[in-house]
Amino acid sequence: MRLRLSVLGAALLGAFAAALPASAASGAAVFALVPQHYDPSLNATRSYFVAVARPGTTFRNSVRVSNAGTASGTALLYGVDATTGQTSGAVYLGRRMPRHGVGAWITLGASSVTLAPGQSQIVPITVHVSAGAKPGDHLGGIVAENAALTAASGQGALQVKIRHLTIAAVEVQVPGHAATKFDVTGVRAGGQHGYQEVYLHLKNLGALTTKPFGTVLISSAGGKTVGTRSLKLDTFLPGTAIDYPLLLPKHALQPGKYHATIDLTYASSALGYRSADGPARTISRRFGFTVSSKQYTTVFQGVPPVRAPVHASAHSSSRLPLLLAIVGGLAALLGALALVVFGTRRWSRLS
Repeated sequence: MRLRLSVLGAALLGAFAAALPASAASGAAVFALVPQHYDPSLNATRSYFVAVARPGTTFRNSVRVSNAGTASGTALLYGVDATTGQTSGAVYLGRRMPRHGVGAWITLGASSVTLAPGQSQIVPITVHVSAGAKPGDHLGGIVAENAALTAASGQGALQVKIRHLTIAAVEVQVPGHAATKFDVTGVRAGGQHGYQEVYLHLKNLGALTTKPFGTVLISSAGGKTVGTRSLKLDTFLPGTAIDYPLLLPKHALQPGKYHATIDLTYASSALGYRSADGPARTISRRFGFTVSSKQYTTVFQGVPPVRAPVHASAHSSSRLPLLLAIVGGLAALLGALALVVFGTRRWSRLS
């Protein structure tokens, strides 16, 4: 079987690449991962690892690890699994997280490399697809982590741990019948720091990557529309689920019952050797949810509600007499001070 393996740049598929800013790069090692072999028939394979592989198949390639910084340094090399981030888009799990997918299939020829500025080293890569791998998309990554920038800085209770990573994604596409299926299975209210959010529980139940889009309509128990928001998701990986935070800006839902109507369209995304999106499908879901009094007072305090609660008006009117009394007292005090000043000046002239 022909080898189809190359490197994915960190920006594609939501891959994370933590490059040092210019101010931080001075006097530090900066690592890059560059592919050594790619498929001339697929230009995208110049920038990320893609493998079309059946279960049990082993592929080999290599990556050039380069130090583009101004100081010598050591890069820790390892494989990781990927998942869907809270707001969609592919993200990569940490070095200490268990590996059950592509991260476990990757074997590197070295666990670390030490390079001087401008120096590079080629590291062999072996990808052994699990015999139990199911047809569909599988995503992981290869990480180059600056070993010198992983220690905590600071003293006492306040310590900051900075990690500088470069990640090259590895996309394995297992051939066979792979369905696309996406769903919304629940809605709940939430938020923080005065920002009202409605969390949508989204699931990719299929075996292919997708990027759903659609609309969400929030209505009161009486059917009045509270807000409408468009929804456009980034990469959503197969077999993953998230609680997507839908922001309702400048509004806080007052305590009560609400409904969320979600209409979403999804299809398998053009990815790797899949040159076009699959057929689209649209789903519509409707869920009820509740905003409690505790949520409103503790999370949304001070934010204008969609409709002013009755108790807010009563509370404001009860303060009116107190405000009038304060204003009256200040006016009387200013009047008394004016009389004192006027009387003093007049006594001085008479004397």
